[in-house]
Amino acid sequence: MKISIAQPDLLPALTSVSRSVGVKANLPVLGNILLSAESNKLTLSATNLEIGIIKSISCEVIDPGDITIPAKTILEIIQSLGAVKVEVETIGDNMSISSGKFKASLNCIPSSEFPVIPLSSEKGITIKKEVIANIPSIIFAAAIDEGRPTLTGILTELEDSHLNFVATDGFRLAHQQVKLTELDSGTKIKVLIPKRTFEEVVRVIAEEGIEEIEMAASNSQNQIIFKIGSSTISSRLIEGPFPGWEKLIPTEHKTRLILDRSELVAAVKLASVFAKSESNIITFKLSEGKVVLQSQSKELGSQENEVDGQVEGEDVTIAYNARFLTDAIGASNASQLIMEFQGSLSATLIKPMGIEGLEYILMPVRQS
Repeated sequence: MKISIAQPDLLPALTSVSRSVGVKANLPVLGNILLSAESNKLTLSATNLEIGIIKSISCEVIDPGDITIPAKTILEIIQSLGAVKVEVETIGDNMSISSGKFKASLNCIPSSEFPVIPLSSEKGITIKKEVIANIPSIIFAAAIDEGRPTLTGILTELEDSHLNFVATDGFRLAHQQVKLTELDSGTKIKVLIPKRTFEEVVRVIAEEGIEEIEMAASNSQNQIIFKIGSSTISSRLIEGPFPGWEKLIPTEHKTRLILDRSELVAAVKLASVFAKSESNIITFKLSEGKVVLQSQSKELGSQENEVDGQVEGEDVTIAYNARFLTDAIGASNASQLIMEFQGSLSATLIKPMGIEGLEYILMPVRQS
């Protein structure tokens, strides 16, 4: 293989694919990036066996070929070169990198040892980038504990032109529903996609600057494939049952609160100062049209703060985990929030006003 490429073209591609490089002592090739050159195109691939990414860029191909190179080393070299032309040539299992007066030789691993990144030949769906780019507003609710692997994923379910994203860790739930148009009737998808995969997809969408992406589920290979401009992301799906989330969303309420989101965020932040030393609890008291936030600590003392809001219905006193509450009210950019309560021990429904299909379920904390 022999190619010539501009450093400003190569560096972003290396940076993007290197995020998916794996580290496994028994498979050193996972620490490498596969370079494949042909037809004036350089394709870079990396995988950690959970997520794989393939990215293509234009370059001058003098001799086609392929090889794998150490990701960390090549990235550091290209970062340090500056905006220059770079010549890359393979000699056996070594690679020569030269630019101006600089020349280096890298020990490589043959491309035959690089694992195949699964791709899907099955028909997928095309969606606007905003559908996925807004996914951070719900994925915070996914579990971190690998002891319950199904809760570490995001349920992605398409049926009757409605695409649902659902995340839960058993204590809170976040749900976003998007109405899709121009879909073939009968198109269905129901998969559990790892949270880390969506995080990477969001990064690549920002890097590519495109308007639409393609998503296809390959059930035969247990993979989800995202095509994003010149990049393709392939990820293993999570297997196992996801909780029946529809039953967890309250359909009735006894108390309803409408308030300014930024004011509530500021009040919760203040209340959290006094909640840290105890069990991280913030208490809401709604009565006579007032909203009062309380928290206390044996070491620090206590605080009480009244927040303006419209209260309808019965009085209620309810307590929340401060971090979970902060996540739910801070995830959207809505100017106002609607909070609906059934009682002090029932789940609270939080809906950002003006953002259709987005809602959060927060379980209260039982106080002694």
